[in-house]
Amino acid sequence: MGVTIRTARLADRSRILAISSQIWEGDDYVPQIIDEWLRMRGSEVTVADLNGSVIAFARTVNLTPGYVWLEGIRTDTASQGHGAGKALTEYFIEKATREGAQRIGLSTYIDNLASIHIIEQHRFVRQASFILAEAKLDGPARSTAELSPLVSEVPFDEARAWILGSASIAMSCGFVGQGWTFWPASRPGVVAWPVFDKAIGLRGSKGSLRSLLVVCHPDRGAGEVSIDFADGSPKHLEVLVRHALALYPGAKCIQTMIPAGQAVHTNLLETVTALEFDVWRHGEPDVFVYERPVE
Repeated sequence: MGVTIRTARLADRSRILAISSQIWEGDDYVPQIIDEWLRMRGSEVTVADLNGSVIAFARTVNLTPGYVWLEGIRTDTASQGHGAGKALTEYFIEKATREGAQRIGLSTYIDNLASIHIIEQHRFVRQASFILAEAKLDGPARSTAELSPLVSEVPFDEARAWILGSASIAMSCGFVGQGWTFWPASRPGVVAWPVFDKAIGLRGSKGSLRSLLVVCHPDRGAGEVSIDFADGSPKHLEVLVRHALALYPGAKCIQTMIPAGQAVHTNLLETVTALEFDVWRHGEPDVFVYERPVE
């Protein structure tokens, strides 16, 4: 018998966790969020079953009507070669088509060559590239944390308007990254924004917003913090990032996805490098966002 695709059940939880333990050297985010995934409305966790055993899983969620986000594709390393990833991808494309979606989006890491091969075979096209950087709890970046009296909170409506006019949103091709989910905040024909936890900024002498940083707790557990957006001058960004680090002193990890084009990137890369964030792959773009139209 071949692979069977079906909706996940609570009884599959232990196998999902076992497969997840093989990812990122046991530091995968799925264990912190799987219970919410299984009960969330508008979300579907699907498994690939081979002879009664779950060998792979993935999840989709509707970020906004017509826009489906595919994430968490994981395959048991001992069960590769059965086409589980391909079968899950085809299932979700067919499901999105039946439900009248317009587009499917996903993100993947540069080393995930098997996944990239599958999605490109199924007409997903790379839309944007990012550089992953993070400050672990015991990392040197955390020692630079400092609250600044010059920083003030920014209303979310003002923050969203400023983001839409920024150089950073242009370089990110309209995506706002929150953890590994990239929201289409300014994509052709679709708009969806993540929920922000806090927006902070620096203003000029006349009160105009000059630099902005937005943070949140993504769906990865309370210990994770995401810098969803940061743009401004290098001097301002250093103040804002250090302030953000001080706002979340107990966070297990503070992560950001830095928009990057070909041989160009935003000022944020220099800032986090100077503050000794862990910048993966020496500042080369390593996280890719793909989309596929649904026909």
